[in-house]
Amino acid sequence: MSKVRRGATGNRRGAVLAGLAALTGVLSASASTSPVQVLQRVAVGGTGQVRALAAGPDAKHVYAAVGEEIRSFDDRGRAASNVKLSGVVTGLAAGAGDTLYAVVKAPARLVILGVRPLHVVTSVALHAGAPSGVLFDSIANQLFVASRAGHSVTRLEPRTGKRLGVARMPGMLAQMAANGRGTLYVANSARDSLDVVSADKMALSGEIPLPGCRAPSGLAMDPMGRRLFVGCGNGHALIVDADLGFTFLKLPIQQSDALQLAFAFHPLGPSGWKGGTFIAGGEELDAIRMYAFVHYANGGKLALPGTVSALALSPPAGELWLAIAPAADAGGELLVLRRSDKGGAQ
Repeated sequence: MSKVRRGATGNRRGAVLAGLAALTGVLSASASTSPVQVLQRVAVGGTGQVRALAAGPDAKHVYAAVGEEIRSFDDRGRAASNVKLSGVVTGLAAGAGDTLYAVVKAPARLVILGVRPLHVVTSVALHAGAPSGVLFDSIANQLFVASRAGHSVTRLEPRTGKRLGVARMPGMLAQMAANGRGTLYVANSARDSLDVVSADKMALSGEIPLPGCRAPSGLAMDPMGRRLFVGCGNGHALIVDADLGFTFLKLPIQQSDALQLAFAFHPLGPSGWKGGTFIAGGEELDAIRMYAFVHYANGGKLALPGTVSALALSPPAGELWLAIAPAADAGGELLVLRRSDKGGAQ
């Protein structure tokens, strides 16, 4: 399998990026105050763990997968409605319009739902292994389901769930990200790399090595700047030029083997950061602030009351939702975070 590299032109560009990385590393030395604070805590109820979260496109609802149920919460944190499916839900993704995608572990299925009101539209069997995650690429209108157990990623038609192709990948597959132009990236924590998949053919086209990164699990993408953000289990976040497959910045973050990442432009509202990546998985939240496509810095840390099991970012609402796993003596809860006065402004 070929690695994502270029010839002499790529080397020159790499040298330029390396110089910028050195400068950015200096600028990134001191982290700013966390850009968000917890403004609301919502009890989930029961002892079930929230395995996935998805922010609705209307900025008024967030959807949580709890056991065999999908529960919706409104913008005030009030429980709105719920739907029970045929098995444990392991992934959620908001689709186009009023569509929501859920994947069920056993029997392995993709469930397409409408959200006004919340209801099942159709359910389709999956044949490439128990699903571990789902991703909708809104730019390219492509839908992907990953199976850690089946060492595969399946592409499906977003409207009907019809299977369009399957890519087989050895290793331990984690979070996915898409560039909106027909390329899918998958964090592979067993190979300490990113698998690169051609979405049209659903075939591996290479891998991106991640120097100094152990057990990458979290992954997000800026499709405009063509930057990949990687969360590594050994306490590093890498920022990678997707065209060159070149890591040009490494930042310190929490240590966790189950990180989740989310990136968005103006993630906390139009008057906030130009762009930001949020990283969770342990008992803290890390942020990376984007100043420009070649300038990023630590955006602060926030201590949390428990281990994060899922996160969802809603830029239209300027909100970040985190699911806290149930403790031995308490049920799970959702945290609603919004911009803090000290860390949010430009």
